[in-house]
Amino acid sequence: MYLKKMIYVNWGNIPQMEVEFGRVNLFSGGNGSGKTTAADGIQTLMTAAHENLFNYNPGQDETTQRGRGGKQVRTLASYVLGCDDGSYARPQQTDAYLVAVFTPSAGEQGEEFSVVLGVRAHLDSAGQQRQARQDQLVFLCVPGQALRLDQFVREYQDGKHVVALTDIVDLLVREYGKAAIEVYDKKGAYLRRLYGLLRGRKDAVSDREAKHAARTFANFMAYKPVKSINEFVADEILEKKDLGEAIRTVSDLMKTIHGMEEESRFIIQSLEILDQSAKACRSYSEKWVQRQILEYQEAQRQLQIKQRSYVSCRQHQTALQAELKERDNRLEVNNARRAETHDQIVSLEAQRRGVSVLNEKDNLAGKIDSLQQALAQKAQPLLAQDHQINDNVKLASTLTQLLNQNSWAAELPALDAKPLRDQLRKVVQSGHAAKVDLAGLFGKDWVDLAPLESSLDQAIDVEKLHNQLWQELQGSMGSNGLSLRDLVSQLRADTERSLLSRQKQLQAKEREIAQLETRQVSYPPHVEVALAAIREQCPSAEPRVLCDYVEVLDQSWQMAIEGYLGGARFSIVVNPEYEAEAISIVRNLSGRRSAARVVQGARAARDADRLSNPADSIVNILSFQHKTVEHYLKASYGNVVRVESAEALRTVARGITREGLAAGNYSLWRCDIADSELVFGQFARDRALAAKQREYEELLTQATAAQTQLTSIQALFKCIDGIRSIDYATLMQGILALHRQLRQSEKALRELDTGEHQQLDQELVDLKQKYGALEADLKQLEHEKGRLAQELDAEIALARKLASEQDKLIELAESREMVVRGIARHYPQFDVDAALSQADESLVVNEQSFYQDEIQQHERMLTASASELYEALLRHNQNCNPADAIIYNPQVETIHQTEFFKRINEVALEVDNIANRLKNNVLVEKYSQLAKLKDRFNETFVSHLCHSIYQAINEGERALTDLNRELESHRFGTDRERFYFSWRWVPEFKEYWRFFKEVSQLPNIGDGSSLFDMNLPKALLTVRDKLVSMLLDDDEHKAMRELQRIADYRNYRSYDIYKEPEGKQPIALSQYGTGSGGQLETPAYIIRAAAVTSAFRFHEGQTHLRMVLVDEAFSKMDETRSREVIHYLTDALGLQLVFIMPTSKSGPFMDVISHQTVFTKCPAVKTIGELKTRVLVDRKRCNQDKIAELWEQSRQNIRDQVTLDFMEGIH
Repeated sequence: MYLKKMIYVNWGNIPQMEVEFGRVNLFSGGNGSGKTTAADGIQTLMTAAHENLFNYNPGQDETTQRGRGGKQVRTLASYVLGCDDGSYARPQQTDAYLVAVFTPSAGEQGEEFSVVLGVRAHLDSAGQQRQARQDQLVFLCVPGQALRLDQFVREYQDGKHVVALTDIVDLLVREYGKAAIEVYDKKGAYLRRLYGLLRGRKDAVSDREAKHAARTFANFMAYKPVKSINEFVADEILEKKDLGEAIRTVSDLMKTIHGMEEESRFIIQSLEILDQSAKACRSYSEKWVQRQILEYQEAQRQLQIKQRSYVSCRQHQTALQAELKERDNRLEVNNARRAETHDQIVSLEAQRRGVSVLNEKDNLAGKIDSLQQALAQKAQPLLAQDHQINDNVKLASTLTQLLNQNSWAAELPALDAKPLRDQLRKVVQSGHAAKVDLAGLFGKDWVDLAPLESSLDQAIDVEKLHNQLWQELQGSMGSNGLSLRDLVSQLRADTERSLLSRQKQLQAKEREIAQLETRQVSYPPHVEVALAAIREQCPSAEPRVLCDYVEVLDQSWQMAIEGYLGGARFSIVVNPEYEAEAISIVRNLSGRRSAARVVQGARAARDADRLSNPADSIVNILSFQHKTVEHYLKASYGNVVRVESAEALRTVARGITREGLAAGNYSLWRCDIADSELVFGQFARDRALAAKQREYEELLTQATAAQTQLTSIQALFKCIDGIRSIDYATLMQGILALHRQLRQSEKALRELDTGEHQQLDQELVDLKQKYGALEADLKQLEHEKGRLAQELDAEIALARKLASEQDKLIELAESREMVVRGIARHYPQFDVDAALSQADESLVVNEQSFYQDEIQQHERMLTASASELYEALLRHNQNCNPADAIIYNPQVETIHQTEFFKRINEVALEVDNIANRLKNNVLVEKYSQLAKLKDRFNETFVSHLCHSIYQAINEGERALTDLNRELESHRFGTDRERFYFSWRWVPEFKEYWRFFKEVSQLPNIGDGSSLFDMNLPKALLTVRDKLVSMLLDDDEHKAMRELQRIADYRNYRSYDIYKEPEGKQPIALSQYGTGSGGQLETPAYIIRAAAVTSAFRFHEGQTHLRMVLVDEAFSKMDETRSREVIHYLTDALGLQLVFIMPTSKSGPFMDVISHQTVFTKCPAVKTIGELKTRVLVDRKRCNQDKIAELWEQSRQNIRDQVTLDFMEGIH
């Protein structure tokens, strides 16, 4: 395919025009005249201005896009606006077009076609320096049509105007039909289609083929003098592969990995410090608890010693009581002897009774004595009855008040019965109506019986009232045989049980509140047991409970989410490698305690990565502080969705509503739970704490009410139980009867005469004296008994003192016990009952206490642990993020007190939370990112760098081999010269090649195996370490230069070109040296031509691109050699040539030029935009035969003149 025509519209400063082309074409003119601009237009169409394929101004040796001498760099947009040294021919928004028409050359089968590049640009004046900015770019391919200038510059009513870029497609479609116009907005797609059309194909070629052809086309024009064969082959023959981005990517990945590993190591160091802090906290807490136990044991020891003293005192009391009893026995002997004497007296008295008068006297005396004794015996019962009447009245009054103060109708309707109330009122009103003078009643003096007789009737009425009340209260009331007293007793027992139940609930609630106040959740008992068992039997598992590491971000969904998860919230999370051991420990627990769950963390992580959860999943409003917890909930509950109504809920497989309705397993149910059961996050703990505090207050109110009721019932029962039946009147009747008999006997005794029987009376007196002696002995015994009684009183006083001291020690022991019991409020894992039970069992009670020494030793250990914690936290705070700093400032006045212990446990919780987040969240995430980064690094390093370099090295060799094969058919000149490449390894780079080869061929790289742990020979490990060192080098520019040098496959071999005249030995061109460079120009063109024919696929099919651009052509070659090259390119290879050459150097070649376009820059008559110059273009079709004839005449004239000059010189 030849280039038939180019159309330039608003391109540089070239006027809008069509340029026709022949077989050999020349763009000529002075420097800056516009000839390169025209050539750049062709290259722009052939390369789509692709930045990796083509740079403007290549013929002027501008190898970069930076302007020289302060001049602005040419860009596509600057060409559109007509930029010339910072001024613009078209400073307004402008549309420009480049159009090329290609036609088949002789013998080709393709069809004619056109391609269009349309671009819109504007001038950006916002910055310090104005810049041409590209707005829009479009490519068109029009198969089968040759487009014209008038299709892009049209005649309108107000004159000719360039067709707007937004209209051109519609206009062409209107003219040729929509199917005929192919529109592309991507450079790659356009290039693939362009080179497909140039191959005569109906479709596009591959991206690789298109870009290779475009790059080769651009390289042919971008000619530079050959200074070195090696550089020529490396720079112009072998395609440069830009691996800079891959190197930067690999370097960035390596540095990121290195940085992340450093961060991971830093986190691990932080975790070690936190572990030391946690151990110090545990050590302090354990020692503090042990110290409290020791103080409790010391208090118990003192108490038990005091109790022993008290018991000893009591035993002494018992001994004294025994001696008193012995005295009592002796008193009994005395009493016996006195009785014997008394009997003798009685015998005499019997003798005397033989005397009727004396007998009568004795009988009357005995009767009087008996009556007085009977009266004495009646005194105590009557006094008791008198007191009972008083008590009954008081109790009845109190009972009446109690019944009036409280309503008992609900509990015991009988208490509100009217008969009972009436009876109580009567008893209270009656008072003690039968009150008599009891002292007078039992005195030995004469008693007036008339008042007693009148009180007897009142006593009978009082007795009746009191006994009727007693019957109401303690008599059987029904078929069950229970009295009102029994019913009140039952009510008291029920209230006591209710109060005890409330008190136990209060204690449990206090523990729950204490845990929540220390930011801990109350776990179900079976979870507590399982946690303790795993911690004891497998501490490395580090068991944790799932609920402690979840937060609900939208509190309106919290109740429903937690209700749906239910018991899963209390699943136990352990380090993955200990999951089997942990569940075995749980399995071996007895009964319900083996019901705890252990999360399968590793499997959950795999499934969580594999599953994709919906946008409205419940897990999307959860935050996690533990990766295993996150993976478990995402894998298990990620498909549970949030819906707004029950109607929507019935359409989902698993879901919840805010109100606590749930769906799953083809059923709907309620999943709402109370606030006190919420456990996710601090908000839930606050809500649960508030709820539990409300429950506590409610229980406290109930317990207070129960206590008040119990107090009332106890008072009620005391009143009812204290009211007794009485027989006061009966006793009074008996006493009155005794008084009547006593009066009669005393009167009869006074009236008897006993003077005749004095002897018997004397004997009786003697016996009575003996009896008196016994009485004296009795007094002695009683004296001794008194002394012993005094000693007993002293012991009793001592016992009271010991009891008082014992009470104080009991208070001390109880206070110590309360301190121990209070430990659980700040140290929830502490089992109070077990600790106290063990302390009691191991208690040693000696006068010499070793507990004080132990307490002092623990005090020293506490100080050491506190100091160790301080140092660990100081290191932590110096190295941690500010948000993770832990405030720990022990005060001397509070150290080792309860408040200090509380703070230690708060610190322990903070340490655990930070360590958990760092280890199970941040570090896990780091490791996950590291694994992905290492996989990506392995893939990038191997595939994008090592494999690319290794492949490029092989492709470079293959490219030279293919070119050698192509060059075999290219014979040049009269000597039929053939050229070919040779190459050999550069020693420095061969080790790199071996390393890249080894790495590229590793079968398992990227499948868990790392570049840094693979098995390589020692020499290659050195290469690897060298590369890693460069990737991590802080001097990025130096490292990038070295890495780019290593990544450039062209550096791995040294190259030479051999010239082999037919039938002769080949000669290495490097042996010619550089010289003027002319000797190397011919083979350079031959090799470039071979590269073109290879890239344009001359060996495939019948249709190919045959047009090439040659800038600064043949600058180092003589005329003869240049003509040979031109004829070789055109005749031998059939290429269409477009030369770009100054006019001054084009004369010798005019006879081979078919079309010449001359560019001239000259002053403008009027300013064109901002420019004061314009470009004139002269297009010529050359008469080659006439030009050849003229040149031949000129040459002959020159030869003749030289001959004449030579001859004159001889003469």
